[in-house]
Amino acid sequence: MSEVDWQDIRLTIFDLDGTLYDQPPLRRAMAWSLLRDAVRKRSLRTILILRCFRRVRERLGEQTAGTGCGNFLREQYLETAVACGIDEGEVRACVEEWMERRPLALLSRYKAAGIDDLFAAIRATGRAVAVWSDYPVAAKLAALGLEADHAIWAGDSAVGRLKPDPKGLRILLSRAGVPAREAIVIGDRRDRDVAPAITVGAKVLLRSSRRFRALPSFWRFDEAIFSGLHKETGHGSAI
Repeated sequence: MSEVDWQDIRLTIFDLDGTLYDQPPLRRAMAWSLLRDAVRKRSLRTILILRCFRRVRERLGEQTAGTGCGNFLREQYLETAVACGIDEGEVRACVEEWMERRPLALLSRYKAAGIDDLFAAIRATGRAVAVWSDYPVAAKLAALGLEADHAIWAGDSAVGRLKPDPKGLRILLSRAGVPAREAIVIGDRRDRDVAPAITVGAKVLLRSSRRFRALPSFWRFDEAIFSGLHKETGHGSAI
């Protein structure tokens, strides 16, 4: 598929991490920063805590999806603390510093190519932009210099569920006043972004350097797959 049919789409919903910015180079930059910190402190404690936390988050997403039980916001810190044999407060402080605050200064460096023009094209055609993420949205969008008309994350008091549970997506659609069939979800993970979007009946688009026969995909936001939208603006098509 070389182009998306935008005719019936009123809302474009973006995943954030790995979609609006290139995640691998950011993670490499953060890894070097963590290594320097480990050398300075002569300890791998922070690295081990973060590694454990990521594993716990992945498992909680698989465990609680669709079950309607559990409180991942508390469990993610508590389970990591138990696994590492440390205080829950230390886990929370470590995650907030290394996964939420420190990456903000680097985000603009790894912003996805073509995303500014695509956001502008979406709005120029009278459509809305939304962001659906497992992590807090506002600070990252600000660091990227992007704005969303609607945003929701897994920790929203009305959600409390990690992807691939589609609860957050359903609430986002409801708040935007748009039926799923008139929305498209753009993300970088088939299991966490594409699968729940298909479940609710939304269109999907995968950001990936690979191409899939039965799944529309792209890597840069200035690729031909977005040409239909750019043509509507009267400024020509994407590359």
